[in-house]
Amino acid sequence: EFDIIELLSSHAGQIFSKEQIYELLWGYDSEGEASVVAEHIRRIRVKLAAAGARACVETVWGVGYRWAR
Repeated sequence: EFDIIELLSSHAGQIFSKEQIYELLWGYDSEGEASVVAEHIRRIRVKLAAAGARACVETVWGVGYRWAR
């Protein structure tokens, strides 16, 4: 989860697909599915909301995710 936050926040405003996030963090050769990224994003949102932070991770429907500026 931290790696996803780091990736998105260091490229604020840039949209990353689930597949891009998966490949950048776990590599091409990793076994698994890009759909796991959606679950990690959900957990990140829950934790940020519990901490009182604003919604930082935005969903761009049909494209992917980005860190809000």
